[in-house]
Amino acid sequence: MTLMSRVKTVSLITVFFLICVTLDSARAKEEISNNPYQISDIKWQQKDGAWLYQIKGDIVPAYTMYELFSPHRVVVDIANGVIAGSAHFPVDVKQGPVSVIKGEVHADQNPPIARIELLLSVDRAYSVTGSGNDILVRIEAAAAGAEKGLTKNVAQEIHDVTITGSGNTAQIHLLAAGPIQTYQSTEVAKGKDHPARLMVDLPGVAAKDHAIPAHEGSPVAVVRTERYKDGTRIILDSAADALFSYSIAAQEKGLTINVETAADAGAVISGITGLSADEIARLKSKQAPADAEPDKTPSASVSKSTKPAETGGKTDFTLAGYTAQKISVDFYKIDLHNVFRLIGEISGRNIVVDEGVSGSLTLTLNDVPWDFVLEVILNLKDLAKEERFNTIVISQKSDEFIWPAAPEQAEEKLAIKEEAISVTKKMDVSKEKLEARQFIRQGKNLEDAGNYAEALASYEKAFQSWSDNGELAKRIAYLALIKLRLNAKAAHYGQIAATLLPQDAEVALQTALGLANMEQVKEAKNYFDFAVSGEHPSRQALASYAAFSEQNGSNEMALALLSRFEQIYGTSLETMISKARIYDKLGEAEKASKEYQAVILSGYQVPADLEKYIKERLHK
Repeated sequence: MTLMSRVKTVSLITVFFLICVTLDSARAKEEISNNPYQISDIKWQQKDGAWLYQIKGDIVPAYTMYELFSPHRVVVDIANGVIAGSAHFPVDVKQGPVSVIKGEVHADQNPPIARIELLLSVDRAYSVTGSGNDILVRIEAAAAGAEKGLTKNVAQEIHDVTITGSGNTAQIHLLAAGPIQTYQSTEVAKGKDHPARLMVDLPGVAAKDHAIPAHEGSPVAVVRTERYKDGTRIILDSAADALFSYSIAAQEKGLTINVETAADAGAVISGITGLSADEIARLKSKQAPADAEPDKTPSASVSKSTKPAETGGKTDFTLAGYTAQKISVDFYKIDLHNVFRLIGEISGRNIVVDEGVSGSLTLTLNDVPWDFVLEVILNLKDLAKEERFNTIVISQKSDEFIWPAAPEQAEEKLAIKEEAISVTKKMDVSKEKLEARQFIRQGKNLEDAGNYAEALASYEKAFQSWSDNGELAKRIAYLALIKLRLNAKAAHYGQIAATLLPQDAEVALQTALGLANMEQVKEAKNYFDFAVSGEHPSRQALASYAAFSEQNGSNEMALALLSRFEQIYGTSLETMISKARIYDKLGEAEKASKEYQAVILSGYQVPADLEKYIKERLHK
């Protein structure tokens, strides 16, 4: 290949490669197999500096994992799981970071849950992944010297912890050289062997162990710091049975946790539901049934994610319309009214619960949107919701809630009623969509294993049952275009996705690239036009459209697109070379020389043969 042809060749697919839209592994937590997952054995071994614990099953599992404390343990909940006669629990593990493995089936849940608990004797980093029909729990070995000192790769260090405030308020100051902006908070209800507590995890932050008692009358009894995973855990033990109210804020030098005595739970519920104190007391009396096991008291743990919002792509929850902030919940026999109160506090919505709603809930979900948690609870308890003006009303499905409205607002009230009906219907997931989600999960597993052809086939089966799923059509187009070079299929599903997601510029670009690679110039141009129509089109869209325009003789269009690229993203080696090449084609030698000169003086690392060509070109 000659130098000039090398300079000219531009791979549209390579330019587009950064646009990948990954499927979130959280989909596995949402989908449930129709067949039971039979746990036949658990094996463990030490390998590559870590301990591997293998939960062996007979089909691809749908599971969720989370972490609990007192004692510290990793928990794996497997939907529709059963324990075979060959597997016996508990299992005493004689070596490694896990001391005991427990297993039990919660048949009272729908679907039944097989719960595997790995009790940790030491604190180590861990991960849980699917491997075919098995689930692998990997617990890392301690890093060299980790038991003696602070975390190895430390971004910051807390050099002091102080408590200020008086009366029923307190401020816990974590002092560091700069702001601490990343944290994960977890609330733990009072248990048999521990008080209610707040735990704040600070990844990448080191601290010495502290145990500081608070002032008399403070809502916090003691504040402790300890090394946890790759950072530090701050533990605030409540001085009362209930957890205090709190807020967390990054400061110029560290982090501050503000706490105050929680409002009376009865007053909170009364304010939300309108129930009297007697009615609240009567409902509370139902929380612990007479036949409840004495050593299993109701408990709740809520963890609210503080990770920065994703800047590229979409998670799989958008396939089902769940876009709220993600949380993790662990409820055991919690009264429904208290569950909805917690959701109200997390979501910022007003939650009104009809007095006909009663019962308790046991539920564990990890890292899912709070609106998905709400829909799961409504489905489990056969409840309905109606929403208006930041207020959600929860009632029995058989009941009809009438929003208060003035006579002249009759039309508006009717519209609200119709909207509420449509929301209720959304909670009913059809059999076809459940089957489609199974195929999506299979496709995701195959894709993770690098088997793109079979992954594509699974996604296409899912789309046959879920033909209005634009995100799924988009994923099929991406795999066909980037991984398998099936341009016709990419263009076909891209056009379907563009119809279902008419405002999605990424879909338009995928479709344009598939059509362009098939030399369907007119059709590709229409999709390219939309891909760059916004105020801030992507780098890939501008670069790909410029390359397409140049290849099809639209040099002026290519120059305009390259100039727009530089206005938004700045000058790059590729844009300078492309502009110089196009000016040469147009016979504008002076402009071409100017661009070639800019390449030499840019400081970019230029391939030797290209540099030689440019210098020869400039000396002519």
